[in-house]
Amino acid sequence: MPEQHVHAGQLHESEAVFNVVVPSGDEAAEVVDPGEQPLHSPTPAVTAQFAPALYFASVVPVWRNQFDRVLLGESGVEFVRIVSFVAAEPRWEFVEKVPPKNILQKTNSDIAGCEQKIAVIPQVIACYCCLYTPDLPVQAVVKDRSDLCYLKDAVAVLDGPESQQKVLSCNKRARDTGLQVGMTKKQAETREITLTKRSIHQEAAIHSAIMDCGFSISPLLESTCPGTIIIAITGAQRLLGSPMDIGELLVARAADCGIKVHIAFASNPDTALYAARGFSDITVIEPGQEAVRMASLPIKVLQLEEETEAALDIWGIRNFHSLSTLPVLPLVQRLGQRGVYIQQRAQGRVNRKLIPAEPNASFQESIELDHGLELLEPMMFLINRLLQQLFSRLKIRSLATDQIQISLELEHYPDQQSKPEGTVVAPVALFQRTIKLPVPTQDASILLKLLELQLAEHPPSAPVKKLMIEAYPAAIRFMQSGLLGPRGPEPAKLEVAIQRLRCVVGEQDESGSHRVGVPRFKDSHKVDSHEVLPRPWEVKYKKGRARCASNVSLRTFRPPLRATIELKDNVPSAILFKGRRRTVSRASGPWYKNGGWWEKAEEWNRSEWDIQVKLHGCYGFYRIFHDHQSEQWFVEGTYD
Repeated sequence: MPEQHVHAGQLHESEAVFNVVVPSGDEAAEVVDPGEQPLHSPTPAVTAQFAPALYFASVVPVWRNQFDRVLLGESGVEFVRIVSFVAAEPRWEFVEKVPPKNILQKTNSDIAGCEQKIAVIPQVIACYCCLYTPDLPVQAVVKDRSDLCYLKDAVAVLDGPESQQKVLSCNKRARDTGLQVGMTKKQAETREITLTKRSIHQEAAIHSAIMDCGFSISPLLESTCPGTIIIAITGAQRLLGSPMDIGELLVARAADCGIKVHIAFASNPDTALYAARGFSDITVIEPGQEAVRMASLPIKVLQLEEETEAALDIWGIRNFHSLSTLPVLPLVQRLGQRGVYIQQRAQGRVNRKLIPAEPNASFQESIELDHGLELLEPMMFLINRLLQQLFSRLKIRSLATDQIQISLELEHYPDQQSKPEGTVVAPVALFQRTIKLPVPTQDASILLKLLELQLAEHPPSAPVKKLMIEAYPAAIRFMQSGLLGPRGPEPAKLEVAIQRLRCVVGEQDESGSHRVGVPRFKDSHKVDSHEVLPRPWEVKYKKGRARCASNVSLRTFRPPLRATIELKDNVPSAILFKGRRRTVSRASGPWYKNGGWWEKAEEWNRSEWDIQVKLHGCYGFYRIFHDHQSEQWFVEGTYD
């Protein structure tokens, strides 16, 4: 197993030591590492490992060599090399100019005469944090059901074939009744507990949620096993506080996701893992205290092979303390090198590197129902619950979302489906809907309303037995408002208003075109050739040359109004429009336009005229055209 080397001098302030060795003569040359260039010729030197509370004799200026160690030099004491120094924060140490002498002979008067100060940068102690989800299968089942509580109800999870189901996991309340893992279903039914089946998809969702909690603290995270992660928090104390503060923060974030976790801090990953498994709530193990703090843990915390655990049980080894005190040679003779490695793990002496895990690319939450759901109101209650869990995870990672997809697994009974004779009805097992927003949001109520409008307009065709919602993460977008008020409506709320309009007028017309959205001209010479895009933010406008502005505008009738035209010498002379006949005083045209002949459905052929008609003592100007395919006349619009 790969090892992670940690400096031997890593201690806390309360446990640091002050050791001074004063070599003389040629022995001073052995103090310098190979390849290190001393500041002056080798003379009597001092190598010190000291506690933060003690003052030391040294001088300025300060240098650092290639090994990142502080070098101090001045006449008298040629150089002093600090081997290791541990402290919580950088501090200023006062130093003095003293004649060359043994620094152990300093007096109070020497210390009182300090004249200068230097900054000492402390080394950082490696620290690891483990998040452990106790009774993961039980918490996964309870998370699906609102009528159960992990801490108050006695719950057991069954797994295996229907005829040979056994207890896979149970919570503390169930264990207090005498229930044990491995009991059969009939044995478990004799106790007053709630038995339920295993939910693998919810176990994966819980593991993803605690990974999100871990990534909110540190980017270096290891997915150790289902329900357990280890994160490196070296140096995070200056930003987030003490380990106890970090632990309370992680517990609160896990509780927001509906998860109960145990947290442990230690100087190596394995010690943090075993402490989280064996102790409840938040545990902090100081460096050097691993064997003492873990002495009372049972052997089962190590999760050894059955043969090894049985052998230790026969020997009477049932806790970490008994395993740590075994002689090494007889242990190797009976268990081999594996036995020594197990003993080192119990003593907290194993260091290794974490295997980094990748952050979640998407966020999913799901729930499986015992009975099919047909009504929209109870379905929206469950959807709201899933959305709240999703957005809690997004907020933990400081993310938002601009797209979610809901998948509903439907119940299908082929023998109960009514169908005409001779027809085959294909089963519809999955119903999906996608909601997109113009900007990312962290407001779950906006997406809940959009989903409600979508499902009300397009309900599923069968009862729903499983719901799954997937959110695609995006960076939070910050918008600046105007000086006296917002520049416009919020994009998310505007999307809700547009969706309400779609529910009133319908999404599409008879030709399949969208009725609500943003119009966009097509790249065609056909008159009034446009389309409506359902999402306004997908419209892309091309920059073109500026055109001369006209003082006359045409107000188009959609659809064009049918009319009857009287011709004289192939020129319009009168128009019968809306039950009234008007004489055409002037007519200009015709202009022939056609296109789309390569596709019969898109072919168009027309001749246009501009006419002047007298109305109520004044003149009105209209554009009319003759459709040569249908041989009908239409009024396209009026000129202002």
